[in-house]
Amino acid sequence: MKIASRVTALVAVSVVGLLPGSTPAAEAQPSDCTVSLQASAPSPHLVGERIVWTATALNCGTAPVYRFDAGPRAEGTGGRGSEPRRESHRFAVVRDFSLDNSFARAPMQEGTYQVRVTVKGGFDTAQATSTVVSDEVTSRVTGGDAVVTPTLNPLVALYSAPPCRHGEMRVRFRRADSPPEAQWTRTHTLDCEPGESRNFVVAGMLAHTTYEMVGDGGGKDHAASASPLLFTTGTPPAALSIPAFTVRQAPGPNADSSRSLIYHNLASRPAPNHVNLLATDLSGGLVWYYDPLASGLVGIAQPGSAPLPKGTVLLGGRDTHRTQGLNVLREIDLAGNPLRETNIDAVNAQLKARGLEIIYGFHHEISRLPSGDIVTLGWTQRTIDVNGTPTRYAGDMLMVLDEDLQVAWAWDAFDHLDVTRAPVLGEICTGAPCPLPGAVDWLHENSVGWSAADGNLLISVRTQDWVIKIDYAHGKGDGHVIWRLGQDGDFAVISSDPSPWFSHQHHARYQDDSTLLLFDNGNTRRVGDPSANSRGQLWRLDEEAMTATLVVNLDVGNISPELGTAERMPNGNYVFDSGSQGGGQFGQSIEMLPDGTKVYVQEVAARDYRSFRMSSLYKGAGH
Repeated sequence: MKIASRVTALVAVSVVGLLPGSTPAAEAQPSDCTVSLQASAPSPHLVGERIVWTATALNCGTAPVYRFDAGPRAEGTGGRGSEPRRESHRFAVVRDFSLDNSFARAPMQEGTYQVRVTVKGGFDTAQATSTVVSDEVTSRVTGGDAVVTPTLNPLVALYSAPPCRHGEMRVRFRRADSPPEAQWTRTHTLDCEPGESRNFVVAGMLAHTTYEMVGDGGGKDHAASASPLLFTTGTPPAALSIPAFTVRQAPGPNADSSRSLIYHNLASRPAPNHVNLLATDLSGGLVWYYDPLASGLVGIAQPGSAPLPKGTVLLGGRDTHRTQGLNVLREIDLAGNPLRETNIDAVNAQLKARGLEIIYGFHHEISRLPSGDIVTLGWTQRTIDVNGTPTRYAGDMLMVLDEDLQVAWAWDAFDHLDVTRAPVLGEICTGAPCPLPGAVDWLHENSVGWSAADGNLLISVRTQDWVIKIDYAHGKGDGHVIWRLGQDGDFAVISSDPSPWFSHQHHARYQDDSTLLLFDNGNTRRVGDPSANSRGQLWRLDEEAMTATLVVNLDVGNISPELGTAERMPNGNYVFDSGSQGGGQFGQSIEMLPDGTKVYVQEVAARDYRSFRMSSLYKGAGH
């Protein structure tokens, strides 16, 4: 998305009116509400420079809320950059309504932009006042040569290439001391735009190391391809707490080296300086991290995704307006710059307008669907009559958010699943991750997967020991439960294993139209067999005959009663994140041959909610 971050002239146009599609609230905001917008430094400024925008509201209620939008660039400039593509004829939400009156941005393309702030008297108020300010962003390229610039993250560089004539370009990089035959890491591509620089966030580099970078593409005579530029990385700030990584088993000859990075999403290390999003190489060397102290959040934890194609990351966090749960959903680039953001108060206003329950925090899943929409989960609660006793239940709301982080589709589990089926092991919410202490942890849904064959969604329902498919139908479905996979579900099992079914599982994902891979934590099985270990499982599903065949059933050699992922590597190996071992002291990423032989083990001294093997930070999980 294109935004500007310094003011060319503080000439603001204010507009008072009702937000589209809204109805007047009981307490309308005063008609003489005014708002102004100021950047932290004067315009023009350089591409990639992080600028803080601050709004000031007068006579707009006792607790005004603010939304920031980015407008199109002026005519004569292109519309492509390293941020997600948006339509050029309208404003796009950068951060939805929030109690915070400032936000930080770092635009990645030169041009003249519009920045808009909208203020209203509360989340449920309809009347709003807006101000629009122009902003100028200039290129870092002053001649025909590319430029490499440090970012606020010492392991990340900004590569700015001169304009290219046609086609597309990208950046390739590797250690400067690499032999000539060594492989390069490649960023995503950007289309050439006449007269405009191309700017890339370059990430995936070790500390204290010199790298060479070369621009590729854009025509044979493109100057950026002439010679490599050198960049030497720094060191993460000493104030940050980064856990130790230990290689317990070095990669064997049959290990798959094509995915040489491991991205880790650590689980709820609570201190403000704890780094929970980071990536390492197979030797355990840190190659990327997200700085929590620079994030503006007081907690960063699950849910989260692996880096998406084009080098952005979706994450969940908590700001100063909450003491429990995760109330912020954010997308960042690999330099840590916020790209777009929402929060549960903004989402709840939309849910209430739809006549739905509110949520008490995001949890477990934030990922992008093939449409570009974002799917996530939120905690809900309802009082249920259990044998004549009113009992508080924690449930789940699945939400699909559009490109402006507005609720496009929602699914309330209370409307579709049987509340009389209690959690298999009688779980009760304790406050983390469920922010509803004392409620029955009825479902504890922990992953959402995509069904390419029919456009429906898979949900891993942990405390029911089920994976379910719901009718999403590319956003047009009614949400009914199509089937339930697991003990006492809808499928007949085909397996010689005496205890084939998974329990308290994580990360259920289709591998193709008929096979499903997941991590079987094994909690219920372990009740009957205290020596039972966690497993990685591959199931072949016949959704017409309703049979489930257990094809792969690998014992990982330990028990992880919570957390975990399951992946299949290009060479046919499997990788499982057994994320919470030793009473939650450490997690392991374990690569195994199809026969169960371990060929690589990396350990992290923290609970590892999810880990992903990746070839780079630019291709997404599974690549």
